[in-house]
Amino acid sequence: MFDTRSIIEAAIAKERTRSSWNDRLWHWERPPSDSEETKIQRAADAARLVVDGNATLRAESVQIRPQGSYYNNTNVRLEADMDLRVQLPGIITVYAEGVDPQRAAGAMGYSSTGRSAFQIAGSVRDALASDCRRRFGAGNVTVGKKAVTVDGLSGSRADVDLVPAFRLHHVSDDGYGGYDYCEGVAILSADGTRTFNFPEQHHENGKAKRSRTQHRFKKVVRMLKRLNYELCEQGAIPKRVPSFLVECLVYVVEDTHFLFDEDRYTRLVRVLRRLQVQLGDATWTETATEVNGIKFLFRQAQAWSLGDAKDFVDAALVRLGA
Repeated sequence: MFDTRSIIEAAIAKERTRSSWNDRLWHWERPPSDSEETKIQRAADAARLVVDGNATLRAESVQIRPQGSYYNNTNVRLEADMDLRVQLPGIITVYAEGVDPQRAAGAMGYSSTGRSAFQIAGSVRDALASDCRRRFGAGNVTVGKKAVTVDGLSGSRADVDLVPAFRLHHVSDDGYGGYDYCEGVAILSADGTRTFNFPEQHHENGKAKRSRTQHRFKKVVRMLKRLNYELCEQGAIPKRVPSFLVECLVYVVEDTHFLFDEDRYTRLVRVLRRLQVQLGDATWTETATEVNGIKFLFRQAQAWSLGDAKDFVDAALVRLGA
């Protein structure tokens, strides 16, 4: 004989759990508050004043460009910070497979300035660090391999990362006997490594995805970023996966999975289950790209692995009770 009361009580408990998750997800999907936005903008304004007032940086003709989660409107309330690119006018060139670099460089009109790009990046980083220490205090400034970080002040300004970068031209055969290039950003680290990013393509593709998904894409990104913090705090994953990876994982889920008329909890579970399928497909993972649509998500040297992504998605579904 079936225990009808137990079945009913279990159904009610499950519904209560769903309701509590929906309340939490509603909070998580929201962008930073007005006060946090103000702190972020103050940080950016202060950093711009440092750059504008430095003779070395002015001589290098640098320009300040926003990037990262704030620029892409996917930052959450635990990420009140600002990433600013200190854009240098020089061009770093990389060549697609099968392209003769010497011939392509001649055809495209590239020439050397005689200065090492790593030396230029280093001098700009040093100039930034020196002025930031004078303005904000040495104890509030950290110089890393890529960026100069200025710590925020409670109630006043947020953290800000200043990242020197060059223009990147990824040169390929145009199919007509000539050459074409895709423009991105090249970051030259103090340890001699180079990082290539495509922030403008990322920004435009994210905006388009948001529009195609009835503004749900970036909300789901924020939900999953906050869940990322919780999973780490609870020990369900050894460390938080990069926020950039979280955004890329949500982006690669097809638009149709965002368009069902359902509550937040069901939508998030649907996206995660679809990700489980995609991450288990070796053919798909071999060709999956970042939000920019250019750089491979798992095939190149990244700050994460395919295993990290799988573990994160599996842990998220367990936490949601799905």
